[in-house]
Amino acid sequence: MQPAPSLPRAPAVASSDSPSNSSFIGGSGGPQGSGQVAWYVWVTVLAVACAIFGVQWDISWHRSIGRDTFWSPPHLLIYLGAVLAGLACGYQILTLSFDRRRDTAATVRIWGLRGPLGAFISAWGGIAMLASAPFDNWWHNAYGLDVKILSPPHSVLALGLLGIELGALIFLAGLMNRARGRTHELLRLLFLAIGAMVLIGFLTFQMELIRRSMQHSGQFYRVIATCAPLVLCAVGRASGHRLGATIVAAIYTVEMLLILWLFPLFPATPKLGPVYHAVTHMVPPGFPLLLIFPALGLDLLAPYLGGQPPWQKSVVLAAVFLGVFLAVQWPFSAFLLSPAARNWFFGAHYFGFSTRPSWPEFRHVFASADGALGFRSQLGLAGLAALLSVRLGLGAARFLRGVQR
Repeated sequence: MQPAPSLPRAPAVASSDSPSNSSFIGGSGGPQGSGQVAWYVWVTVLAVACAIFGVQWDISWHRSIGRDTFWSPPHLLIYLGAVLAGLACGYQILTLSFDRRRDTAATVRIWGLRGPLGAFISAWGGIAMLASAPFDNWWHNAYGLDVKILSPPHSVLALGLLGIELGALIFLAGLMNRARGRTHELLRLLFLAIGAMVLIGFLTFQMELIRRSMQHSGQFYRVIATCAPLVLCAVGRASGHRLGATIVAAIYTVEMLLILWLFPLFPATPKLGPVYHAVTHMVPPGFPLLLIFPALGLDLLAPYLGGQPPWQKSVVLAAVFLGVFLAVQWPFSAFLLSPAARNWFFGAHYFGFSTRPSWPEFRHVFASADGALGFRSQLGLAGLAALLSVRLGLGAARFLRGVQR
């Protein structure tokens, strides 16, 4: 990888009416601060949204209907996200590589091609997602319905999805860092929205370990501490908004609530046996985690730690995240297993057709998931995971704030 020669910073943020410059930095022909962004920026965000929503829909499809055909609507939506990512990123890379009129100052050079770093990462992710499609089809034909979420083809799909998410995040960070005015505000909102989708992606592929019957185990808090603080600190701090992490958690909460409330409105009938539980509608995921409260704690505390050494700051933020999350999620998870939560709002009465009557989820009891380590040891590991996650998140935030290409 050979980055293009650095140019003075001022021209990169100056307003320009030239089509080549404004279109690359996210405009649509107008000045940088006009609040306009190019079509491929919207397509990049739409690609991530299609993939994330498609995965949620696909999981619901498997729980409600079963796997009837590879060409199911959720699969098509997932791979549409990959195609859209490829189109948006391919357009940028090809035009910046071969159109001599384009300004290539804010690009990187890979394999003789030029483009934003995020575009290359997102394009790779789209290719990986599409490559997983025939592998996934063969796997299901050979072995039937997945026993685990992270089967080999789904692992390839997850890596590809992570690629288009992180690519979109880095791409938007570069645009946001070079923009100003209304354009900067719009790009920041899109950046935070992508951050929320990254959070959904991480939690989705850990869903077997974080369902409500697992939420009184130390393992559950260790799993959450491994990924949630990283995303909240990285995206929240990189956005420059004083409530960045809270906004990410709020968008995550709204998106998951909409899925919880909308999916059951559509009818569904199982087409794959054995059927242990009668299903007449699409089965949604569970109620979102109360991450908005520890996210708010991170945002409110961070300004007071500005002059502290990185590791000291990480220790304090990790303790706040884990302490606040434990304080709110522990009693709320107990509520989710109570009769009061078995309604359309909290969704604790929804079960997939393959849910067995003997499973803790169906019996509305907590499972024992800490194994030989025990709750205290798992919770200690959760504290260590939160510390490393926050530290990595703050480092990622510095990287994202410095992205210009």
